[in-house]
Amino acid sequence: MRTLLALSRKDLRRRLAEPLGLLFNLSIPLVIAGTMALAFGGRDGSEAPTLRLVLVDLDDGPLSQFLAGGSQNREAAERMQVVRAATREEGLEKLHDEEAAALVIIPKGFSRTLLDGGQVTLEVLKNPSQTVMPQVAEKGAEVLSLYVAILRRMLDDDLPRLRGLVDGEGWDDAAGLALALVRVKGRVDAADDILLPPLIEVGEPVKRDAAGQGFNIMAWMYPGLMVMGLMYTGLLQMRDLLRERDAGTLRRQLCSPVGAAHVLGSKIVSVALMVAISLVLMMAIGTVAFGMRWGAPAVLLPLSAAVVLAITGFCAMLFALVRTERQGDAVGGIVVMLMSMIGGAFIPPQVMPPFLRSAQSATLNHWAHDALRTVSFGGGWDKVGTHMAVLSAMGTVFVAAGLFLLHRRHMRGHA
Repeated sequence: MRTLLALSRKDLRRRLAEPLGLLFNLSIPLVIAGTMALAFGGRDGSEAPTLRLVLVDLDDGPLSQFLAGGSQNREAAERMQVVRAATREEGLEKLHDEEAAALVIIPKGFSRTLLDGGQVTLEVLKNPSQTVMPQVAEKGAEVLSLYVAILRRMLDDDLPRLRGLVDGEGWDDAAGLALALVRVKGRVDAADDILLPPLIEVGEPVKRDAAGQGFNIMAWMYPGLMVMGLMYTGLLQMRDLLRERDAGTLRRQLCSPVGAAHVLGSKIVSVALMVAISLVLMMAIGTVAFGMRWGAPAVLLPLSAAVVLAITGFCAMLFALVRTERQGDAVGGIVVMLMSMIGGAFIPPQVMPPFLRSAQSATLNHWAHDALRTVSFGGGWDKVGTHMAVLSAMGTVFVAAGLFLLHRRHMRGHA
């Protein structure tokens, strides 16, 4: 054991003397995480983005004023900013100057056509310089159009009276007006379960973690990126074994009195230490830059050890199967990316096809980042115990297989 530790310590010092490759591998998932944080917000309690619209009401009728005035209620005003424009040309200018998501144009004759039972159109011009919020504006207009269409059908029999009221007629018929209002109220009440409240609402995230903080989207995304970065780090460090073989230094070490098992074992241990150091660095960066929380140390420490063991074993087994650095880079990069995608590092498992969901449990990425996500949301032993057991079993099998294959190859003179 003392010999193994001494060889591992020597190998670790040599690896740390050249940190550029390590930093480059870690920078890739960090850049991706930073980009996603800028796009979606990366800290707890971050507010939902505000929808900025430019509105041109060419109709100026009662129904168009009703629709335009919906943005003035308190809840809508917290999520939506509406800038008025008198003409289409002015609206296009403000769409650019105000950095709005979309320009909404209510056409002339909107109210009269709708009350006459005709078809009306809301024109939505999306800002091409933005990506997400213009889509929100378009879908919001579609939902609004659907509600207006349903309301018009509900009031179909009373549209003539409503047209008269708009034109200033029929106000002296108190009995008829009261009867119409009763019918309208009855139809609205009958559809209350369908129309109200809306199925989709815009609001603050309500999910809370163990510390009582708001939902952090990076707590879902960052662990998957982190596991992918750790796997690339393990591949880079394990590739050093082939470099030593090609340079002849590995052959000389294997011929030394310490024995092949100690030499090869020290290589794997030093790679595990580099992966562990990378894990600590990425956790620290996630905490500082993205507000990540990693749960109780009593759960996090053994989980981290299981993750490091599984990743190191996988890299050792892969480089025991390839024969050149180029093969290791090509095969390793492709396999890690596929495992990350299938394992759910980038896409929620619920949206994947059934055959991919069934293959997730065969990837260590799934078990690793799902456990880290669970811990970041406050999960304990009862939530990640199975993950630790699976990762530990995978790591043990991978390390044993890697050592066996490496020993057989190099002792048979293939080095």
